[in-house]
Amino acid sequence: MGLLDFLTGKGKPGPAPDALKKTAAAAPKEPAAAGSSSTETFYVVKPGDTLWKIAEEHYGAGKGAKYMEIFEANRPMLTDPDKIQPGQRLRIPDAQTGPSAGGEWKPPSEIASK
Repeated sequence: MGLLDFLTGKGKPGPAPDALKKTAAAAPKEPAAAGSSSTETFYVVKPGDTLWKIAEEHYGAGKGAKYMEIFEANRPMLTDPDKIQPGQRLRIPDAQTGPSAGGEWKPPSEIASK
């Protein structure tokens, strides 16, 4: 089954695409899982989302550059910040405790070396 078949609900039986959209829209933010940091939230990717857009939604207008914090928090599931898929569940780190909480952008190599 290809990605298109999966997204359109063709192939293996499962919820219809409309049901998937309603489920994703109904729960865009979820509480942190037990045992994880209480400052984390989770977000289910919707069609048309980008990490920049998600960062602005969670951290505030003008904070889209914090998309790299979301990207880094979701490795190895994400391998490219430009390639996210509807239905993926992303960890959203707290804006105050993320790798670049000072507001200054840092390359991933500097973030990982800490």
